[in-house]
Amino acid sequence: MFRSVWQIWLWLSLLGGAFLTSGCGYTLSHRLRPQFQSKRGFFVPVMTNTTEEVGAERIFTNALIRELESHGNLVMNHYGDEALELTGTITGISYGPSAFSEFGFGGLQSYRRIPVELGLNVSLYLSLVDPVTKKSLWAGNFSGFRRVETPLNRTYDFEAPSSLGYFTQSLVEARYYDVARDIMRDIYDDMVEFFPAEPNYERR
Repeated sequence: MFRSVWQIWLWLSLLGGAFLTSGCGYTLSHRLRPQFQSKRGFFVPVMTNTTEEVGAERIFTNALIRELESHGNLVMNHYGDEALELTGTITGISYGPSAFSEFGFGGLQSYRRIPVELGLNVSLYLSLVDPVTKKSLWAGNFSGFRRVETPLNRTYDFEAPSSLGYFTQSLVEARYYDVARDIMRDIYDDMVEFFPAEPNYERR
C-alpha cells in the first residue's frame, strides 16, 4: 500500500500530530495582562535626562503618556493611589553625519564636502514598578533612529560650518518627536507582548 518506509513514517507522524492537537494545546498569555486590565492606572514621572539635550525629557515623557492613553490605559497625574510607576531614563542622544555631498559641491574647494544627512540615535531605559510590593514588573532598554536632512545653502568654503550650527540643531530637535513616537510603540508592544504560556493538557 505504501511505496516506502518514509511514507509510512510521514503518515504516522501526521496521525500522531492530529491526536496531540486534539488532546492538548498551548494558550497565549498576556505578559502584563492583570496590570493593564486593573484600574490602578499608571503614574509616569518626567524622565531623567542624562544627556546634554535640554528639554528632551519632556518630549519623550509626553510621548509615553500619549501611547498609554491611546490604548485606553489610565495615566495618573500624581504619585499615589497605588498606581503602577513607569519611570524612564534617557541614556543617550547622539547625532552625526551619515551621508556627504560629492567633493567640491556648490562651489566648495575640490577637496571639501559637507554633510547632507545626519543620523539621530536615542536610547532609553524604562522600568515598571509596583509601589505596593516594591517589585519590578518589567524593564527594558530601547533605542530609536531617524535620518535628518541638513540645509545645503551654506556651500561656500567660508560658510561651511565646523559644527552642526543652530539651524541644523533645530532640525535635529524637531525629529525628537518622530523618534519618541517610534520608541514608545516598541515599549508598549514589549510590555504587552504575547508569549506561549504553560501547555494545557486537558482534553478538548
